[in-house]
Amino acid sequence: MENGTHNGVRTNHDRDAWMNGVNGASMKREFSPDKGKALANTGSSNTALTNGGDGYRIDLDSESKRSSSGAVASPGNSRINDLPDEIQHITTDILPLGLLLARLAQWTHARLQDEITTLAAKSIPPATAAVNGNSNYHFTGAEDTSAESLEKKTYLLNSIQDIHTRWVKALVITEWSKKADQVGRLIDIRSHLASQLELFNANFWELIKVKQDLHWARLPSPDLKTALEVLTSGEVSWMPDLGYLEPPPISNAERASWIDNINTMLSVRLSFDEYDRIPTPFRDYTIGSGRVTFTIKGEFEVDLTIGDEDFEKQFWFIDFKFLFTPAPAEISEPVRNFLEAKVNDALAADGLTGCYNYLHEFVLTQKIGELRRQAIELSKGRWIDTLKVERLNRAMAIQYWTNRPHSQNTKSWIIIGVHSSKGPDGLPDPKHPSHLSLRWFRDSKEVKDFDIPFDVDTISTESLLTTVIARHVEYLLTSMCDTLLSKPRFGLRQARLDMEISKDEPLNSSLTVQLFDDENTTLKVDPFTGSFTMFPQSPIILEWQRKLNASQNPAEEGPSSLEHLRCFYTMKDLNSRAKSIGWSVLRAPISADDLKSIVHSSAPSREAYQAVWLRRNDWNPQWFVMTSMSLGGDHWWLVELAGQKPGSPAGRLKMYTRMPMSSDQLSLSDEFFQNLAVYVTGMVSQLTDLRELHSKRMYHATREAANYSLPPQVKLPTIFVRLSEMLRSRTGSKESQVPWAREFIQISFMGIRHGAEDEALMLTSKPDATVPGARRDSRLKIVAEARISVTNKAKFRLLKGNVDHDVMFNPYLGQFCLRLRAYMGSPVVNLLSSRIQALERLVDFVEAIHRAGKNAVPESATLREVVFTYTSDPAPGSPQSPRPWRVHLDLTNDEAINVTLEKGNPHLRILDYLHRIANSSRFETLPQWLLFSLPLYRGLEKIEDDWEKLSLRNEGHIYVFHKAIDWMTIRFQIATPGSPTAPPRQVNLDIKPHIRRGKQLWHVFRSEVANRGNDEFDRVLTQLVWSTNSNGVKGLGNSAAADPEIGIEPLLTLVSDAVKSLVGTPPPPPPSQPAILARPPTAFMSGAEQQMVPTPPQALTQQQQQHQQQQQLHRFAQQQQQQQLQQGLPASVAAAQQQQRQTQAFAQAQAQAQAQAHANSGGGVGGVDQNPGQGQGQGQNQGYGRPGSGNNRNSALVVID
Repeated sequence: MENGTHNGVRTNHDRDAWMNGVNGASMKREFSPDKGKALANTGSSNTALTNGGDGYRIDLDSESKRSSSGAVASPGNSRINDLPDEIQHITTDILPLGLLLARLAQWTHARLQDEITTLAAKSIPPATAAVNGNSNYHFTGAEDTSAESLEKKTYLLNSIQDIHTRWVKALVITEWSKKADQVGRLIDIRSHLASQLELFNANFWELIKVKQDLHWARLPSPDLKTALEVLTSGEVSWMPDLGYLEPPPISNAERASWIDNINTMLSVRLSFDEYDRIPTPFRDYTIGSGRVTFTIKGEFEVDLTIGDEDFEKQFWFIDFKFLFTPAPAEISEPVRNFLEAKVNDALAADGLTGCYNYLHEFVLTQKIGELRRQAIELSKGRWIDTLKVERLNRAMAIQYWTNRPHSQNTKSWIIIGVHSSKGPDGLPDPKHPSHLSLRWFRDSKEVKDFDIPFDVDTISTESLLTTVIARHVEYLLTSMCDTLLSKPRFGLRQARLDMEISKDEPLNSSLTVQLFDDENTTLKVDPFTGSFTMFPQSPIILEWQRKLNASQNPAEEGPSSLEHLRCFYTMKDLNSRAKSIGWSVLRAPISADDLKSIVHSSAPSREAYQAVWLRRNDWNPQWFVMTSMSLGGDHWWLVELAGQKPGSPAGRLKMYTRMPMSSDQLSLSDEFFQNLAVYVTGMVSQLTDLRELHSKRMYHATREAANYSLPPQVKLPTIFVRLSEMLRSRTGSKESQVPWAREFIQISFMGIRHGAEDEALMLTSKPDATVPGARRDSRLKIVAEARISVTNKAKFRLLKGNVDHDVMFNPYLGQFCLRLRAYMGSPVVNLLSSRIQALERLVDFVEAIHRAGKNAVPESATLREVVFTYTSDPAPGSPQSPRPWRVHLDLTNDEAINVTLEKGNPHLRILDYLHRIANSSRFETLPQWLLFSLPLYRGLEKIEDDWEKLSLRNEGHIYVFHKAIDWMTIRFQIATPGSPTAPPRQVNLDIKPHIRRGKQLWHVFRSEVANRGNDEFDRVLTQLVWSTNSNGVKGLGNSAAADPEIGIEPLLTLVSDAVKSLVGTPPPPPPSQPAILARPPTAFMSGAEQQMVPTPPQALTQQQQQHQQQQQLHRFAQQQQQQQLQQGLPASVAAAQQQQRQTQAFAQAQAQAQAQAHANSGGGVGGVDQNPGQGQGQGQNQGYGRPGSGNNRNSALVVID
């Protein structure tokens, strides 16, 4: 049988389709048969009952109408329908059936909602729990028999049974409602019979009371004889005289004397006789007005007196007064009489101790009664439906928070009773009388140790209840706060947590938890209902407030609920704010296991967490920012992925690092996201650079250094690298130190910039620059700064301010500052290496200019261009200084340096050689070489100007051939007068630098073999040039040496004048016999070297001997020129070694030629084969076969021989 069913009622109410009859709908279900009766005829429509709604009514005349319409009724029914008027029809407290069913439906719906919420709040087995938001649980078909699941099933079954019982009762009522008219008449009859019975009983007891009262109204028979005697004579002679004497009236003095005597006797008795028997609380007493007043603070005040001088007699009760509040000022007369009898009995039995014990217990009982009275008033007033008061034996219990939404399986109450203060032996302790005690049961568990002030002098149930609730609220909030503080996030002060506790007012207790930045939520507890309230009110906070109120144990589940609220709140703000400023909130790109390994890698405790993935729209796709939020601490991570895993959409984790960001300093403002972008981009840049340095095995270190270019919240370390390693990685050099700078370079991250911003900056700096069809670059660029400290600031005084658009020199600090820009993810160190190479080249040029002396003056020096001027010292006695010549070195091209000279510069003839020097490893010798060779080339221009008129008259020509930068040949050609077709006479003079006794000189000598017997050039040069020793010129017999500053120009003038003296003279006659082969110039050879040079053989012909010498010298010249092209301009020592090697090579060639001449048969005197010139601008170099260039010294492009 189902629970709650009744006789004759069908329990399967889903068997037939029928309605409850709301709003007039009728039921089409048959009546249930009554016991022992046949089924009644229900075919008539008049018997249909309208259930519920506004259509419900009870028609008492239905049977009479049915009778008038011809329906046949039984005799019994007719008697019931024809009720007399004395029977009153009852309509009070009758409710419509539809209203009852509607209320029951509402109650069922609300009950089901509560049950669903309660079941959802119950814990579930770990096997079916969703871990960190990943609900991957699949039903396996096996029944869940865990304790949690069985508990939920039992709870649900009990709830459904309760609901089913109520609906079964409703079904019974509905079945009975089909006979509402008959039942109503039966009720009226039963009520009438009951009222008559009650009236009979009342009359019966009234008669008994009258009979009892007549006993006191009965009078004895009158004594007429005595009455007559008294009326006539005023006395009765036969009545005895008792002899009573009326006491005399007492005067005030006597009364005062008696009172004093009583006071004296009370004092003596209490001081001596009763001293040891006076209970401790009665030690405080006063004597006056013939009574002793014992005062017990906070309890009562009693007045006693004595009635006899005998101290063995008892004290007597006079008056009593309560001393606690609230209490009546005066006790009523019945209470006084009651107390008087009880106190006198106690005094007679146990003396003062008995009096105190009785009155003390009486007052305690009165206090409990007052507390109960106030509690009942509270339960009917402000605390309605939240308190439950229960009366116990000399105690009371008050249950509070009866309808609290959380912790429904537990109750909280207090019990106020009398503690007997009995000792271990069960006997009362006279020193510690009984007292009111308070017991507190919190969540169905008694709290043993609590400090709740219980004021027994001023009785206030509301104050006591408020204090207890305040301590309960303190327990809830303190438990949550302690749990949160035990977690690293709050224990390490990563988030704000404030708790305010009030011992007396629970509304003033609150727990404030930081959500994010300046946004907090405050948790309070309603003292009346016990429900949690969270502020500020918002839809999100209200939702989590509802979840917290649905928990079974808020003290334990509250911290996790607050943490989930914070995570949800933060994620919502991140989604809304990040997307509006260029950030994207993404789904987790890695698997749950990888994510867990990241979050738990540095967490001190493994707590449940929530993760949010962020990335800027202009970042590289492999970089992410992930923030993990949990009670273990909020951490920000920089994560790099390396593609997807095989067979899985999740990415492969390549690298992750925790960013040192504290959540208590974070805010979700636009400034925060800007700083976050700068910080993360800087970390990516430094990680990329460190990887590059590690791959190149370059020493590096990171240190904390102040960086005022970044916001104060962004702190990134500074990378230090070795300058020598940076240069070695670029050039392959093995030098370990750079002399002009300190060893370590400081690389600091300075910020970010978009590609479009750089384009705008370039267009602003170059207004004429246009990039047709160029697409705007929106990729993110990083800006870094490298600082290089120089060893000697004085060397760089020329560099002031900006060396380039991204290079600046600070002369006060002696530092170069290099601004480097690269795309995100690209290493900056590669760009830094090239910039350092350019900077070193600039520094070398500047140092070379300074080393050149005072005649080389730098004008400007940048990474793009170096400009300086050079000149020579003024001639002695000359009033005018030589003109300075400006040199431009274009450094914009990393592969080659372009040298530009101004028009008219004497060095234009060797511009190609200057290019070679500038782009060689000996480029720093360029300024020195320009100064050293300026007088030489100035002298060449001068003699070319002198020969210009002769060239115009076709009388003579001069040609300058540059075989190397430090080797040139001057060819003079003189026309034969009177013979236009005759070949011109010519002589070749070589000019080379040579070091003698530590000083560098210019050496001028003839390069061809001369005919001593018939050589007009040798004769003139010997007489006018080779023998001159003055003005910086020293003749050496067959050559001359000149000072590079003051002697080379006069020497060239002497040579020009000497050769010019042959212009217009006829050539010498041909020789009659072969001339001896002239020896090479040996002016700079030692005596031993000159002896080693053999005499040329006479057997060889002049043509053969000249041919062999030409081949030897040609090979030697080629080797020398190749070495010079590879090494640039040689230094002083190198020049001396080359000169020595040249002399030795020439001596070896002569020795080989002589040996060849002795080996051959026959001989003759060889002559000099002179190749005629081929025009004004063309010629051939004797013995070398190289075409020379004409006199075109102002041309920017010179063809070098």
